[in-house]
Amino acid sequence: MRLITLVKIVPGKSSEGLERLRKLASQDLPEGVTTNLAWITYGGYDLVWAWEAPDMKTANQVLQAATKDGLFTTETMAAQDASEF
Repeated sequence: MRLITLVKIVPGKSSEGLERLRKLASQDLPEGVTTNLAWITYGGYDLVWAWEAPDMKTANQVLQAATKDGLFTTETMAAQDASEF
């Protein structure tokens, strides 16, 4: 399954958050999880992360690990190629 995760650093956690943000998409990911792109952005979100997971259970594990230290909030959307719609 394809996923797009929009990430915000929690206010007041910028220095810690930015350091972790740089490593988020390349963290030790479970088998079958791949990062397609990770862009630091200017605006409402600090990172746009496009990634794939084999199933929802694995995706939930990745998101729980990414947010466990309270440095980020995330919004994740399932995605598909336009040709598959």
